[in-house]
Amino acid sequence: MTQYECEFCKRKFVKEISWVNHSCEKKRRWFNRDEPHSRFGFLAWNRFYELNTYNKNKNFKNSFRNFIDSQYYTAFIKFGLHIRDLNAIEPAKFIDYVIKNNLPIDKWTHDFVYEQFVRELTRQETGEAALERNIMLMNEWSIQNNKTWTDFFREVNANQAVAWIRSGRISPWLLYNVDSAVDFFERCTPEQISMIKEYAPPGMWKIKFNKNPDVCDFIRTTLRNNGM
Repeated sequence: MTQYECEFCKRKFVKEISWVNHSCEKKRRWFNRDEPHSRFGFLAWNRFYELNTYNKNKNFKNSFRNFIDSQYYTAFIKFGLHIRDLNAIEPAKFIDYVIKNNLPIDKWTHDFVYEQFVRELTRQETGEAALERNIMLMNEWSIQNNKTWTDFFREVNANQAVAWIRSGRISPWLLYNVDSAVDFFERCTPEQISMIKEYAPPGMWKIKFNKNPDVCDFIRTTLRNNGM
């Protein structure tokens, strides 16, 4: 008698339809492999073994099949969901950040970890890279809201903008160097201004700008020429 066997859990079935409809945990993991949270989780799992030399094993294979068999699958998938839900900037760098800082995996999804990562990333990011990344964000906003991207700081919802500043999606390179940001700051409450200063301290950024006057001029000129 022909039997059909699940390649994941090795359960056998007499009827083909039962085999096709069968769903075990590892089969579900496999069929979810292309979901964003699965891809982020797999990337984090793979980087963990790449960056931790003491975990290296000559027989280790960084395949998704090995990943779904890992005892740490659930923990890495939870982190992948966290990255997806945050819409985190630079996911690969965020993954490297938590690993290189030797943070316990159960801390990776804590808000303070991502907040600290954002602070460090925005301080290290070049003005040119910030400009390119933020123009992409403003274009996305304009499409979603049927508005002109150059009116971003004039019309963006203040709560949304503050959230984007906190998450690193809006860089201080633009926030403090674009003329139309004046309109945005005028619409903010004192509490929102305080939150912005916490994540993007004006004093610290003024020092950075003074050291990079050519970059600031480039950002201001580029945005001014586009009506911002």
